[in-house]
Amino acid sequence: MNATPVLLVHYGEDWIRGSERCLLDLLTHLDRSRFTPLLWCNSPALAAEAATLGVETMVEPFSLLLGWQAPRFDLAAHRRLSRRARELIIERQIGLVHANSAAPCQWLAGVCRALQVPLVCHLHARYQPRDRFSLRVHQASVLIGVSEPVLTGWRQDGCAAERLIRVPNGVDAARLNAGAHWPVVGMLGLPPGDMIIATVGSLIKRKGIDLLIRSLAALMASGEEVQLLIIGSGPEREALVALAVELGVAERVHFLGERPDSAAILRGGVDLLVSGAREEVFGLTLAEAGMLGMPVSAYRVGGIPEVVEEGVTGLLATPGDWAEMADHWRQLGNPQRRCEMGRAAQLRAAQLFTVVRYVDGITVVWDVALAGRWHATAPAPFRPFIHWAGQRLLARGRNMLASGMARVAQKVQLGFGRSKVPE
Repeated sequence: MNATPVLLVHYGEDWIRGSERCLLDLLTHLDRSRFTPLLWCNSPALAAEAATLGVETMVEPFSLLLGWQAPRFDLAAHRRLSRRARELIIERQIGLVHANSAAPCQWLAGVCRALQVPLVCHLHARYQPRDRFSLRVHQASVLIGVSEPVLTGWRQDGCAAERLIRVPNGVDAARLNAGAHWPVVGMLGLPPGDMIIATVGSLIKRKGIDLLIRSLAALMASGEEVQLLIIGSGPEREALVALAVELGVAERVHFLGERPDSAAILRGGVDLLVSGAREEVFGLTLAEAGMLGMPVSAYRVGGIPEVVEEGVTGLLATPGDWAEMADHWRQLGNPQRRCEMGRAAQLRAAQLFTVVRYVDGITVVWDVALAGRWHATAPAPFRPFIHWAGQRLLARGRNMLASGMARVAQKVQLGFGRSKVPE
């Protein structure tokens, strides 16, 4: 049987982070006897990594109508992308198109619908209604979400349950454990005996690195000896350095920058992986920590509770409560408890978050899409918007009715509460 040509389309920044890493892991472990991948993206960094895997790649600039970057109304560019997609699908005899985010659906949906080629949209983030509709994701054959919170908005829009498939991200254990570890204490000259905490992620407000620094300061104030490693880069670095100085913990906070060897650092003596994320739909680094046998401390947000089993593989704090998180770090200062949670985390990751399970989940969706299950179930372009608008109007009406009834009840109560004026 000939392998099915699959066009994978990725729109994103020129870096290798969560969704890019998942795509590369998919390409690494894809059964090439069944599928022949062709990558079309706007990221030279992603294309370069994919090329090392023997994947044919094409790099072109992408633009979006009503998107987040200028120009926002480039109709000519939109038509060009649609024409290019049509040419690729016809010339390469593409059997299925896989969009690695919502954005490419904007120019792929109409083309795939016209050519009767299944379009699979892989969602790695939550999307607001404006983006859900302007990106035309509802017209994809099927939507894959990395966690349940990712799919919630589409359910509210009236998408059929059978078209919303949850496939958790997977972790490539071989990649995580490849090469020598990076001995943290020796490389950074840290005092032996301190608990070493690490976080991996972009230095942006959403990742909550500022909350982690506040937790560190609270822990230090109680007499604990702790070091915090921050692996990642981003626009918030200067502000975070200033915060560490302001709180008097600058000597305990180590900014290591963007590191392709982050797993080697975690294996080099880190005791606990932490996340201060204010919003996180999955938390790939948390699953990676589990695969490495490391407990986790994070906030109870988004899809994190699907990755971290609270009280078993880690501790989850109330969102934004850095004092509670500091207390969790204090509890996890107990090596025996960290060891027990680490073992449980490794077992959970080996059961739920392997790269094999992940790739199998994706390819099963591909197989079903190729068999035509969702061929005629994608809704007409405006039906999801009409459903969403109707639900919003109904909710607003119910709120107005409830508010009106509450005002009436209040007036009635006030009326009964008045003292009768003597005649």
